[in-house]
Amino acid sequence: MASETSPLLFQARPREGAVPPTASSIGDGRETWPLVHALAATLNNPNPLPALAELLGTHLGFGACLLLCHYPGTDDLMYTCWHRGTVPTSQSLSAAESGSSLDWPHRVSLELIQQTIEQSSGGGRLRWQKGLAALLGEHDSPPPWLRTMAACTAIAIDGAGLQGAMLLLGPSGSTIDPTAQANLASLGAIAFHQHYLQGQAVRHTEQLRYLNYLKEDFLSTLNHELRTPLTSMMLAIRMLRRPDLTPERAAMYLDILEQQCSREINLVNDLLMLQTLESKAAAPVCQSVDLGQLLSDLAAQSTETFQQAQLTLDLQLPFTPVMLCTDPERLTKVLRELVSNACKYSAHQTTVTLALADNQAQNGLVTLQISNLGAAIEADDLPHIFDKFRRGHSATKDGIAGTGTGLALVRGLVERLGGTIRVSSQPSQAQLWQTCFTLEFAHQTKPIHNS
Repeated sequence: MASETSPLLFQARPREGAVPPTASSIGDGRETWPLVHALAATLNNPNPLPALAELLGTHLGFGACLLLCHYPGTDDLMYTCWHRGTVPTSQSLSAAESGSSLDWPHRVSLELIQQTIEQSSGGGRLRWQKGLAALLGEHDSPPPWLRTMAACTAIAIDGAGLQGAMLLLGPSGSTIDPTAQANLASLGAIAFHQHYLQGQAVRHTEQLRYLNYLKEDFLSTLNHELRTPLTSMMLAIRMLRRPDLTPERAAMYLDILEQQCSREINLVNDLLMLQTLESKAAAPVCQSVDLGQLLSDLAAQSTETFQQAQLTLDLQLPFTPVMLCTDPERLTKVLRELVSNACKYSAHQTTVTLALADNQAQNGLVTLQISNLGAAIEADDLPHIFDKFRRGHSATKDGIAGTGTGLALVRGLVERLGGTIRVSSQPSQAQLWQTCFTLEFAHQTKPIHNS
């Protein structure tokens, strides 16, 4: 049971004759219940932070209010800004590459939060003018309204799973007693947590919707990829049962059976291998491989495929042998899948380039590139190109066969081999785009051990 003398977070009932709080009354420690109940009501909003910022500023008599919050677990950072006469705005600040134009607002916000927390514990001084001028600057200069703010009351929020700051700005200094500050900090922490949970709920809903879409698309594609070979095999079997079948036609139908059966076996093997890569790491059989010879063998085996597709294969190899300690079977599987992928998506009468480069002197890496000319990979598809069961819009629109497992399998195998893979799609010639897959492996002198 709670102690009768335990402190209350909020005053629950107004005193007779109480008046709405002002900045001075808050500073004098008078009743704060109207403000507390008004602030608590904002938590019912789907996005409580803009309403909270505006209510804090107006009820406390300040000219502006900024709410900054950082969630260290996910590195999400957001701020909400309100100043008198405007509608409050919120913005999410994602961490970006160090030194980029998108990185400095993130760093400035983190610095403001850290200074506020240090100031609340009696250490350091909040340099809010410089920080806010950098965060809210317009064309490299602070907004006009910020120049009228001469004082800042900062309230730190340092709770489980988040760190934040509530900055109340005004033309002159205003005081808020410690009890009211603690109450406001508690309310701010609740609002920040609620905002985070609502964002997570939205993301999870979108992810679930996306996964359902992938499931339906995969089942539809798999149904086609399974039924088509089975239908061909069934027809071939029926034809083989004909009593008047000639030996030549029997051989043709047997070839069809063998081809379609191999197609089904490869599909099942790919699905099983993809599942194996996700569930456990099998130790690779690692041996020294001459990459130039491996690529030459692959090119020779693919000659007929390229001729049927009306494509040319350009094999670019260095003059000296390039040796790599790797699993030749898995690496061949990766390269064969990428070459097959390039054939499927290349425009007729174009060239597929398979290039090997030894960059050991520059960065200690071996680089393999497979590039082709064809339709562009759409910007929405590019970040998801290696997702399992994900197929690009152009593949679906043009009716290109596939299950969406090939590139996911390629990435899994490359990572097992200790390498990296990336893809680019850039405009080239005659309204065609060049798609390039780049694999990089570190020079290995001894077998790779999976963790």
